[in-house]
Amino acid sequence: MENKRIYKYNPIEDCYATKKKIIIFRNEITSLRNTKKIINILDFGCGNANDFGKYFFNDIDHYLGYDIHSDSINFAKNEFSNKNIKFTTKIPKTLFDVIMISEVLEHLEDPLKVLITLNGLLKEDGIILASTPNGFGLTEIEKFIIHKFGIYKMAKKFYRFIKKKKNNLLIQNQIPFNHESGHIQFFTFSKLKSIIHEASLKLVFIKNGSVMGADLSGSTFLKFNFTKKINTFFADYLPTSLSATWIFKLQKYD
Repeated sequence: MENKRIYKYNPIEDCYATKKKIIIFRNEITSLRNTKKIINILDFGCGNANDFGKYFFNDIDHYLGYDIHSDSINFAKNEFSNKNIKFTTKIPKTLFDVIMISEVLEHLEDPLKVLITLNGLLKEDGIILASTPNGFGLTEIEKFIIHKFGIYKMAKKFYRFIKKKKNNLLIQNQIPFNHESGHIQFFTFSKLKSIIHEASLKLVFIKNGSVMGADLSGSTFLKFNFTKKINTFFADYLPTSLSATWIFKLQKYD
């Protein structure tokens, strides 16, 4: 109940287990309130903050969103900025209680270098809350198939033909998004653990997000609330290597 009272926005679930991840992150942040009145949060790779970051906005904590995509940051500044919600395209120099890095590592040329940088921005008792797709899970397999064989492009053309006027309106009012930054890292669990260790960080826990879910499945059979619940529920019972998405917590070594 506390989370719903203090946060300005509350999420709905999608095929990527975004709501599940947000709840896990919020619970970890809430656990810090026993010792901290104000929590300083860095959202690393926040993008436009509309799909993820805004669900952590409240009147208590200090939130800083960082991203290299200036159009997305400018949108976030205009839409969300206030006295304790800020956005920047420059790496901050202050230390943080919580660093969130959600669905970012897979886009980076050198994820180890970034984790080392984040370690340096973390307070001694701070935590990193992160997520990334399983590089060989069903989500990445689906993405590979639909893009390799042009299925996604054909589906988009068909949808635009059926909903031409509606889509034209959506395109005109589109929220900025860094479409040019695709997935270039495809992690196995062992590879992910290896770079975490090399960054002198400790893996506190890792949880499964979803069984599957990408553009095509998310717009068809995984668009219904009951199938989304099934998708996230059964993920908890899979071996880590079979989950489509990983949600995890890191700390500095003692």
